[in-house]
Amino acid sequence: MSENNYRASKITLIILTSTILLATLCVAAFALGFIASDAVSAGGLASAFNSEMAGGDDSAIAPSPTPSLGEPAPPPENFSVFWEALELLQKNFDGDVPEGNEVTLAAAEGLIRAVGTCSARDEARPSSMRPPETPEDAPENFDFFWTTVNELFKDCNGDMPPDEDLVYVAIDGVIQRLDDRHTSILTPKQAEEFRIDMTGTFEGIGATVDMAEDGGVVIIHPFPESPAEKAGLRPDDVIIAVDGRDVTDMPLDEAVRLIRGPAGSKVVLTIQREGKPEPFDVEVIRARIEIPIIESEIIEDNILYVRLYDFSARAADEMRRVLEDGEKQGVQGVVFDLRGNPGGRLDIAIDIASMFIEDGVIVKETGQRNFEHPATGDAIIPDLPMVVLVDGGSASASEIVAGAIQDHGRGALIGEQTFGKGSVQSLFNLSDGAILRVTTARWFTPNGRQIEGEGLTPDIVVAVKQETEEDVQLEAALNYLREQIESASP
Repeated sequence: MSENNYRASKITLIILTSTILLATLCVAAFALGFIASDAVSAGGLASAFNSEMAGGDDSAIAPSPTPSLGEPAPPPENFSVFWEALELLQKNFDGDVPEGNEVTLAAAEGLIRAVGTCSARDEARPSSMRPPETPEDAPENFDFFWTTVNELFKDCNGDMPPDEDLVYVAIDGVIQRLDDRHTSILTPKQAEEFRIDMTGTFEGIGATVDMAEDGGVVIIHPFPESPAEKAGLRPDDVIIAVDGRDVTDMPLDEAVRLIRGPAGSKVVLTIQREGKPEPFDVEVIRARIEIPIIESEIIEDNILYVRLYDFSARAADEMRRVLEDGEKQGVQGVVFDLRGNPGGRLDIAIDIASMFIEDGVIVKETGQRNFEHPATGDAIIPDLPMVVLVDGGSASASEIVAGAIQDHGRGALIGEQTFGKGSVQSLFNLSDGAILRVTTARWFTPNGRQIEGEGLTPDIVVAVKQETEEDVQLEAALNYLREQIESASP
């Protein structure tokens, strides 16, 4: 048997051992009548997004000193973060979370996925690792995780993640069991990049993106005048490779790091586009991106057009300013453009919806608590005719606002089906600077309509015409408002 086949057999044996152990545990659990408890939401999005996030520091996770090759590697100093993250998941995730012996198996599966084919040996790296101390309330079988670590160290330590990253692949193993694409772990380095993004600037192509359903990165909305827009990228384009590297099986944050880069540098994106028989390459010159918040203008002297790009901290104040200015100028109708808006903070969404809706429920929250979020009572234009423009890039907080306006009969939705993200993620800062992003609640419209996986259907469906630069959706909105304004005239 060749050395590579031997190693492949070893990793297969580890996987089979995990499967057999899982089956044994399942039988035991059934026989003893164990029932896994639900771990559901402990609260809403606002508190998590309002809290100040502590800065991450990669130096806080210094790699362990290298031992002589005959000795086991010392235990990773940061593995206590695994238990910290597990407790947060079990307390806050809106759904079932592995408990007891299933935690061990999930962590081992995460490690096996990270190692992959088990084909590389690193003779300069120790072939075993001493396990760290395990908390008293850890699963009884957690030694099996460290057995798996040492089996992999012995036969394919060249494929093992760095010692300090073992904790993150173990946490990811637990997260994969949740079957929730929005819950994730950001390492300290990734978390630091995320915090930079929150400042509103970054260097890259200038587009909002998400995971594509069949793999890759889907363009939700290129920012106006961005490198992405100038290169001809469109909403619903799917990036399947970056500089020739396949990203269809890659986590979103890892793919995004490949797409980003220093201003002035070149990146080649391989694009899959509906209607095109073959993928094609697009060259994009990266730039420093200032994330826009709002733009507005008065059309035909009496219609206020407002486009909101996200629901970040400044959005409510900017929206209030624009609406108050429009009211002073005597506008008679409003086009509120939420196309391509990926969402943001819940509290900001409620504030903005309340500028159009005087009273009543804005959104319903389900999770550990069932709660109805009411209008704030600070309506600015509660009576003017209005249209909300939406499309497949309108998600999360955008859908909360659009759904409230539609359910209250406050205005018409025009455009295309929205994205369908009705779950909310809370951010938890871990002690090493990492961030745990957890789905903590689900949102429903005031009339109880589900947003998650469904989206909102416009009152008037208008599809985009890719072959023309004419904004047919905006024109439909203006025609609708003209009729509303004319019928309201004495």
